[in-house]
Amino acid sequence: MNNKVFIFPKLFVLLKPIFILLGMVALLTACATVQVSQDYVKNFNFATATTFNWNEKLQHENDDRYQHDELLSKRFRRAIEDTLAKKRFKQDMQPDLLVSYSYQISSKLQVDDYNSNFGFGYGRYGRYGGLGLGTGDVIQQYDQGKLVINIHSAKTGELLWKGTGTQEVFTHNNPDQITGRVNEMVEAVLAQYPPSRQ
Repeated sequence: MNNKVFIFPKLFVLLKPIFILLGMVALLTACATVQVSQDYVKNFNFATATTFNWNEKLQHENDDRYQHDELLSKRFRRAIEDTLAKKRFKQDMQPDLLVSYSYQISSKLQVDDYNSNFGFGYGRYGRYGGLGLGTGDVIQQYDQGKLVINIHSAKTGELLWKGTGTQEVFTHNNPDQITGRVNEMVEAVLAQYPPSRQ
C-alpha cells in the first residue's frame, strides 16, 4: 500500500520564511570560510630557502596602492612574521626570500536559488502531487577581503610563490576580533607554504 503525504497551502506559507532563513544561514557559513589558492615555480627547491625578510620597496607600493591603514598593516606584518617563525623560518638581514603582501576589500553579490516543490492537486482517485512552491532567490551583498602574499627570491628577484586567500569581511569594534580575523587569513594562506611536491 502506498502512503501519500499531503502538505496543505497554509503550511507552505509558514515554511517559506524558514527555507529562506536556512538558505541565508548556509550562505553566511560558506562565506565565513577562508578560501585559499596558490601558484609557484615548480622547479625551485623550497627546502633550500630558510630565511626571509620584507620586500620593503614592493610593500610600500602595495600600502600606497591599496591605502592600507597603519594599524591594519601592523597586524598583517606581525601575523606573517609569526606564522613564518612557527614554520621555522628565520628573519634575517641577508635573507633567501623577500616577503610582501597586499590586502583589498571589494563588494560582492551572492545569489542563491532556494526552491521547494511540493505536490498538491487532483487525480482520478483523489488528491495527490502537483502544487509547486518556489521560495525565490536569496540575494546578499557583502564585502570580501582578498589577501595576497608574494614570496620572491632575494638573489634573483624572481617571484617564487604566491598565496591568495579570500574571506567575507565583518565589522568589528573590538581590536582583538580584528587581530583574530587577520591571523586566521594569514595562517590559512601560509598553510600552503612551502608547497608540497606533487
